[in-house]
Amino acid sequence: MEPEPQRVVVVGSVNVDEVVGVAALPTPGETVLGRERATGLGGKGANQAVAAAMAGGTVALVGAVGTDPQGEAVLEQLAKYGVDTSLVARLDKTATGRALVILSEAGENEIIVIGGANQALDERALNRDTLHDAAVLVLQGEVAPSVNRAALRLAAEAGVRAVVNLAPVHDLGAELAHADPLVVNEIEAGQLLGADLATVHDVTAAAPQLRGLARSVLVTLGASGAVLITRDSEDHLPAPRPTRVRDTTGAGDALVGVLAAALAQGFELRPAVERAIRAASLSVAEVGAAASYEAFRGQLT
Repeated sequence: MEPEPQRVVVVGSVNVDEVVGVAALPTPGETVLGRERATGLGGKGANQAVAAAMAGGTVALVGAVGTDPQGEAVLEQLAKYGVDTSLVARLDKTATGRALVILSEAGENEIIVIGGANQALDERALNRDTLHDAAVLVLQGEVAPSVNRAALRLAAEAGVRAVVNLAPVHDLGAELAHADPLVVNEIEAGQLLGADLATVHDVTAAAPQLRGLARSVLVTLGASGAVLITRDSEDHLPAPRPTRVRDTTGAGDALVGVLAAALAQGFELRPAVERAIRAASLSVAEVGAAASYEAFRGQLT
């Protein structure tokens, strides 16, 4: 008898994160003094692939980088984390994506993303072999909608579960209905519904509308945990209190990657979400995105 597939395939962005530390985030028009903190691997696709690998998943990443030194560096880092990068394209005449992260001493952040090679990725990078032996497909909003729609069509045809982190929000049309779950924060959930959602109560009250978007929906609420919406229920799952908060960058990506790995390993949805929330809470104790995921390696059993 053939073993069940457990591979996670992530289609998404790969960036170099440039982090600048400040005492407090600037207000509009304000100039503040900063200090360079770190330069490292980032991008939602790369972060989620690393998180899935840290949680014990077998992970492949589909994406694009430039032929610049930054592209070579991020591929080396991904490989060190155990991510298969054989499906990451090296593109001439375009720069590897960058994210400029402003990080306050309280662990809050503001992020500007320069897409670069991520925006040059197109659906020609995908074919039936992309999801060979895959159990879970992971998507985010940092590549073109056409790429995500094509990937969702392939997943539907192949019977592969799709975890869709629609951040930032863009239109995936009818293909979004295949998401199981659709993962969004409260702001993104509100954008999808044309409403203001801020609290657990707001999200729970909007559950009937959110339920119509996908097979299941997970709305993340930072320190308040998340609300899991399935066909016949909506449950608030609280987050454990972190021992310290140094940097929230990448915590949402930690949640998505660990969730995907758990689903690929055979967890039911609710325990997979609980495991993912725990990983996100652990990740905020360290600085960086992918680099902070060492905080939950071996801690999720």
